[in-house]
Amino acid sequence: MTELQPQIPDPGKIDNRSFMARLLSGGYGLAVTYWSLYFAGAATFFVLGSQAVDSKAWLRYLVLVAVMIGYTVLLIIGVRAAYKGPQLWKVMSRTSSVFMIINILIGISTLGFVY
Repeated sequence: MTELQPQIPDPGKIDNRSFMARLLSGGYGLAVTYWSLYFAGAATFFVLGSQAVDSKAWLRYLVLVAVMIGYTVLLIIGVRAAYKGPQLWKVMSRTSSVFMIINILIGISTLGFVY
């Protein structure tokens, strides 16, 4: 029977780059990067959009919707640029569909503050 030795990371393999350097170079992987960025933008839109609806600032809400759609389009363009696997358009259609469905659900939930 062999004993398991604890794995000590090789000091030469430890990534000492900053968070932003790893993020921009693709160190976290495509899925983690873009889903994290998408949900950060969606959460921001939910909070700011809910505040705008609650205060009945409809122009501010429409601007936020436009910004969120633009942000989503930029993320989809980023996915297209970074994806290196097979069936690019299949991945793009699924990703954009999921992004837009979530955007619609967030938009409906922000409008829940209208009474």
